[in-house]
Amino acid sequence: MPAAHSRRFRDGKTLAGELSAAMHRIGALGVPYPDGYCDELIGKYEKDGVPYPHILSILGEPRIRSHFFYARMLKRTGPFLDYGCGTGDNIRQLLRDGFPRAQITGFDLSWESINLGFDLYRDEKSIRDLFVVNGTFLFGKETFDTIYSGSVIHVIADDDELCGYLNNAWAALRPGGNLFGSTLGIDDGDSCAPDEHGPPRVIPRQELTRHLMAAGFLSPTLVKRPHEAHTPDDKKCVFEFCTKKSG
Repeated sequence: MPAAHSRRFRDGKTLAGELSAAMHRIGALGVPYPDGYCDELIGKYEKDGVPYPHILSILGEPRIRSHFFYARMLKRTGPFLDYGCGTGDNIRQLLRDGFPRAQITGFDLSWESINLGFDLYRDEKSIRDLFVVNGTFLFGKETFDTIYSGSVIHVIADDDELCGYLNNAWAALRPGGNLFGSTLGIDDGDSCAPDEHGPPRVIPRQELTRHLMAAGFLSPTLVKRPHEAHTPDDKKCVFEFCTKKSG
């Protein structure tokens, strides 16, 4: 299982402030909120806690839409899996962009982050059927044309578990299918100081390539994107990647 994260907000951010900001972003997408709804959510999550506070901080800004492979992926209308779908933000972006609904599946280990997405988008009744939750990967061999892995690799601390995750993706892809996504990383030769708020794995470029190819994927394309630095010595970046199962 992925290592536990701190549920505390960093850099002086608060639950009330982050919920209000998320509602502002999502409201701009056309989601209406009744009076008092923000206070209702604050009360709920003050009691229950927010899974992965950083996810709340980016809700309403689906990272998939800026990925270098996304425009090409939209032309592939076969079965799509969001493997580690979190709040479902990226699935909603697919729907807005006209990807066939019947071809979309989101998978995660628990309902916790998915339910946070339902609370903010207020759309559980209309899209709950797109999500599959289980402690075990349930999908058969060669099921999907495309698999997306958004901000999952960096929450998997254990190497054997990461191998299992990537092996599952390889097996579930059809020949010629693509795995694409992003993960927090660091360029080879740079160092990464511990961060109590950060994820358990900040992967060097060569190590990411090695793990993907060890699972059977072809040599991946990696694109380095900037990451918001929280300390002067923070050299982390985001690696967007795309690779293929040979066909």
